Formats: sequence, structure tokens, C-alpha cells
Amino acid sequence: MSFHVAVIPDGNRRWARMHGLPVLAGHKKGGQVLERLIKDITGLGELGIDCFTFWGASVANLTKRPLEEINFLNKLFANGFRALANNQAIHQYQVRVRVLGFWSLLLGKDAQKSIKEAMETTAEYSRGMLNFLVAYDGTEEMLQAFKAVVEEAKIDASLIVTRQTIKDRLLTKELPPVDLVVRTGGEPHLSNGFMMWDAADAQLFFLAKLWPDFTSDDLRQAVINFKSRKRRFGA
Repeated sequence: MSFHVAVIPDGNRRWARMHGLPVLAGHKKGGQVLERLIKDITGLGELGIDCFTFWGASVANLTKRPLEEINFLNKLFANGFRALANNQAIHQYQVRVRVLGFWSLLLGKDAQKSIKEAMETTAEYSRGMLNFLVAYDGTEEMLQAFKAVVEEAKIDASLIVTRQTIKDRLLTKELPPVDLVVRTGGEPHLSNGFMMWDAADAQLFFLAKLWPDFTSDDLRQAVINFKSRKRRFGA
């Protein structure tokens, strides 16, 4: 059975302000934290995590932030996914990389090229899944799925709508249900309808630490906490 952990990495900008640094420094530090987690992929395997989803940026992050910040995020994505395509651990452990969201509409050409390279070079791998939500909005994801069903029903009046009908039209259609959502930054809530379909029965773990201070040990502690809970799935 798959064990799917999703992470909402909140706190880059607050971390930068707390340290008297520009906002961009917070994003850079946050990217370095993610790189370390990926390098520790064998440790994640020991925890039983075979599907890991990371929220890289919301639609609002890429449309409502200052232009300098948006350009910097584009640069981070371009460099980060280019490095991921050549990451030794990714290839050694045959981890498939997926990037889900409206990134093809909102990111620059260089970032898009790097994303495509990372996905194409790992497309045949199946031992693990590393997913990034980029230019993602869960509410918009659901809206687009429902619109697709409505349009198909106009063509085929016999269409029977089931849960699987909706799932098959989500950006995350190929992902298993989320078991654990970890959010940093001390804010005890989800945002922008984060994976609302896939995380419907997920356990939540909120961490006061800001994302740039997050470590692999924090992830381990979140998983240990999760495994100590008794899940009832609404029963």
C-alpha cells in the first residue's frame, strides 16, 4: 500500500524578515532545504514514503507577488528542475518526477524547459513518486474537473458520474490519496483548497518551524506521530 506525504512549505518570507534579509533570500534558503530532503531520499524510503508531494508555488504566488519575486521563483524552478533531471539519487532509486499545476501558462520558457526535462528523464521510473505542485490552486483544480464533466455530459447524456469520474479529471489523477499533510510556519490550516479531493481523509501535522528551518528529522517526527494515530476514515 502506498504511503503518500504532502508538504505545504510555509514561511520563507517570514524567515527572511526575521533574519533581516530580503525576501528572495528566504526563497533561496527554502529551495536549499528541499534539495537536502531530496538528497535524503533513502531516509524517506526507510520511513516507507513512496509518494512525496511538495507544493512549490500557488497561482497567487506567481501572479500577485512583486515582479522581482516572481522572476526569482522562475529562476529557482529553472535551476532546481534542471538539477533534479541530473540528480543521481533520483535515477539510482528510480523515482518518477511529476510537476502538476498550471505552470505551462504562468512560468517562463526556461523554467518550463527544465520541468519538462525532469519529467521526461524520469518518466519510465516507478519505484517512487516525487511530485511538485507548481502554479497550483486546489479550488481551480476542482472547478476545471467539474467543468470537464459538464462538457462531457453534454456530448454523452448517458455519462454516469462517480467519484472516479471526478478523480480522473483532476491534475492529480495519477496520484494515490494523501495520507499525511505536513505544514510548516505555525498556521494551522490548509490553503487554496490544497489537494481537497486527495487529502479528504488525510491526517494533518502542523509545525511551528518556518520552512527554511525544516529538517529531515522534522519529517521523520511527523511520520512517527502519524503512525501513532488511529485513523478512522470518517467512521
